[in-house]
Amino acid sequence: MGVSKTNVLIRDFIKRRKEVSPKHYFQIQSELLCEPIAEYFEEYHAAQLHKYFLDNGMFFPDAKILHEVKELEKNKVWQLVQTEYEKLQKEWNGANAEIFIFPAERRNQVLMKDLKGKTGVSFHNVVVLFLTKENSPNEIKALLTHEYNHVCRLSMLEQQLEELTLLDSMVIEGMAEIAVEQTQGKEMLAPWVNLYSKKELLPFWMRVKRHLDLKGKSNHDVYLYGDKRSRTFPKWFGYSVGYLIVKEYLEKHSEMKMDELLQINAEDILKDSQFH
Repeated sequence: MGVSKTNVLIRDFIKRRKEVSPKHYFQIQSELLCEPIAEYFEEYHAAQLHKYFLDNGMFFPDAKILHEVKELEKNKVWQLVQTEYEKLQKEWNGANAEIFIFPAERRNQVLMKDLKGKTGVSFHNVVVLFLTKENSPNEIKALLTHEYNHVCRLSMLEQQLEELTLLDSMVIEGMAEIAVEQTQGKEMLAPWVNLYSKKELLPFWMRVKRHLDLKGKSNHDVYLYGDKRSRTFPKWFGYSVGYLIVKEYLEKHSEMKMDELLQINAEDILKDSQFH
């Protein structure tokens, strides 16, 4: 396992796209780019993954991406990610993962503005990175570190995504960003880490405490990302709290390495933080 040569698949997609009308672009993208990934899942079809990827940063079927791919190849991004993956796997005694790299959708304003043109999604043993040619090597390493840490954590938990509690989801996100801090440095932390002070987060935390056992990753988004419409929770709330919980736990266990931290259950991490 390791980094898949998706640049070859993307170039094939660009070639095939020239041969058909625009109404077929969506289908070709699903067949060429998502079906190979669907082989790693029992529970998801290519069509489901395709929609999920498009919702989370993958380039739209009509996007102009040839120059993007050429620049990513020129910057040896596939080799960079493979080398960093091998390093992290050895350091954390981590799970095997298959990693797929695609251009990000530049018309996605949240992705380009808030996330600096890069984002990723991860599952059990699969990581998908969406990148732009402007991303620096350190930014790419930080993103991979965050997403691969998820894979390692999910491997330890041995639970399906719909079995995870809200506390699990918060700790997963916090732990991944702690991993970025430890391996890439504070300057590579995600912007949401420093959005709020603990004092600002505590009133919302008191409101969410009774929901920490809520199961199902799909039910956690309002807490993790915040609720724009009702403003019940601020933007990136669950991510910010998760980071502080894990950080406070490590203040009491300063000698603990990431491969050990990955084995600690979320309840114990919470108990040794000041959020308990």
